[in-house]
Amino acid sequence: MKFLQSCHRAISALESLSGWVASACLFAIMVIVFFDVGMRYFLNSPLAWSYDLISLYLMVALFFLSLSITQRDRHHVRVDILLNHVSPPARHAMNLVGDSITTVVMLIILYQGFLKFRDNWLTDGVVAGAIPWPTWLTAVFVPIGVGLLVLRLVFSACSLATALVTRSATAIGDVGPEQSLIQAEI
Repeated sequence: MKFLQSCHRAISALESLSGWVASACLFAIMVIVFFDVGMRYFLNSPLAWSYDLISLYLMVALFFLSLSITQRDRHHVRVDILLNHVSPPARHAMNLVGDSITTVVMLIILYQGFLKFRDNWLTDGVVAGAIPWPTWLTAVFVPIGVGLLVLRLVFSACSLATALVTRSATAIGDVGPEQSLIQAEI
């Protein structure tokens, strides 16, 4: 149990860092759009690089770097009508099946994302335009974000399996339906 708690703290620390970077990306998007609109309408001189920076880097980073923390808090879209009305062991088993299937899919995405990043890195690919934006910098967010999500999913599966074996009502790091509803109301 102490090992699982230590793993949960370590993964949560990585997720917090990832969440802060994602938040900084969101803030940067807001600032850039604000200045771009101001420059466009008041000075008739928009920021030519803003669309590329936002769409190629900031949005991609925002999306992929927030995957794991969203999974940790169980905020991804899911149908939980049945999940909220079953016993804790049944809920753990259902979450374990869901997390296991998701892990397989995410491992495939992680592998493909890494291949794409590696190819972009080795070929020194750039996006054609006024500014030659490197494509590897976009592609790197996929294996980082999905890799952290896979780490969270594997930890969650181990924690849920441990809770099933020990017949515990709670799994380490798992957000139950009561906590999920409380967080949704806040």
